[in-house]
Amino acid sequence: MCYQFCLIVLIVVGLSANCSAQKNPVDVSTSQQIYGKISETAKLSEARASHTATLLPDGKVIIIGGMERNGVFFESAEIFNPQTDSFIKAKGKMSIKRVGHTATLLSDGKILIVGGWSNRDLPESSAEIYDSKTDTFTSVENAHHRLSGHTAMLLDNGKVLIAGGSNGKSGLSDVELFDQQTKTFTIIGRMQNARIGAAAVKLADGRVLLTGGAVNQGQILSSAEIFDPKTNSFTATKAMNVVRYKHDSIRLSDGRVLVFGGSDNRDWNGQYKSAEIFDPKTNEFTPTNDMNFARFKIEGTSVLLKDGKVFIGGGGTSAEVFNPQTNTFTKTAGEFGIPLHFASVTLLDDKRALIVGGYGNGTPQAGPISTNRAWIFKL
Repeated sequence: MCYQFCLIVLIVVGLSANCSAQKNPVDVSTSQQIYGKISETAKLSEARASHTATLLPDGKVIIIGGMERNGVFFESAEIFNPQTDSFIKAKGKMSIKRVGHTATLLSDGKILIVGGWSNRDLPESSAEIYDSKTDTFTSVENAHHRLSGHTAMLLDNGKVLIAGGSNGKSGLSDVELFDQQTKTFTIIGRMQNARIGAAAVKLADGRVLLTGGAVNQGQILSSAEIFDPKTNSFTATKAMNVVRYKHDSIRLSDGRVLVFGGSDNRDWNGQYKSAEIFDPKTNEFTPTNDMNFARFKIEGTSVLLKDGKVFIGGGGTSAEVFNPQTNTFTKTAGEFGIPLHFASVTLLDDKRALIVGGYGNGTPQAGPISTNRAWIFKL
């Protein structure tokens, strides 16, 4: 079975290689105080991991696709209502099953869904749009490549940047733009590196920072680059302090970017507690204090809280919060019980955060088994 499928569709395989050397983080003691609490809420109708979760304009959250285990994928969706803290099945279904896809909220309130796996052979190039007003999915033009492990980011001009990923055989450096007016994809150039499992975040000035990722099996990157939508070009930044993929990143209130977790080329055996901060003024990454837990397979599991702190809810058996004023990570009260790989975290309008699905460590024999559990974080 190909490496890319193992990467995105979650087959539990440990890769063996030497760990890349990493610089020591800032010597700041991790706070042992407790910040907020996670509590279990209603269960999903299906156990899901590698799904997407998107906040709708009406404040509800739609959970799309994902997998219960290898080979058991979903075309269904369900909607979380924060008024009742309950899930209901969406009436509409996607045109195909999808695992490891992206879902991007467009400026008109609809959601663009791209790529992912519908079977265990190759990822899909197809795309569709979800309309919450009609609770329906409508197919649109295909992307130019089969895509999984890619990133998707809504730009300030209303277009969606689709970057990197895998076509099921090799990593991709091609970049496409989706135009929601014409509902078409256009290839506009290439990144400086192919990137599978990279992390993308939009900077305050509208540019997009892409960090890390894998070129192909065992070749993990410490490099980063910035996409400028005004010129449709990429510019390299200084490298991160370690190689990372299957990590996460989030923009802080002051415009800097927190990059954390992930793994080196040892995959399960190379998970990181480390974190670093990117400053767009200097284009440099600076190590910060370690997290309380090693975390990977965590893209999209952090949200910026109203007080400027960052809630991190994936990849570990508990959650934690990063304070950019002190550069420390603080545990929350409550436990997940499993590490929640490929879960989702969504910030609700009422300032709580919804944590959905994911799977535990699994075994090479049984593979990953997802959960139908969900939790709420609140102060």
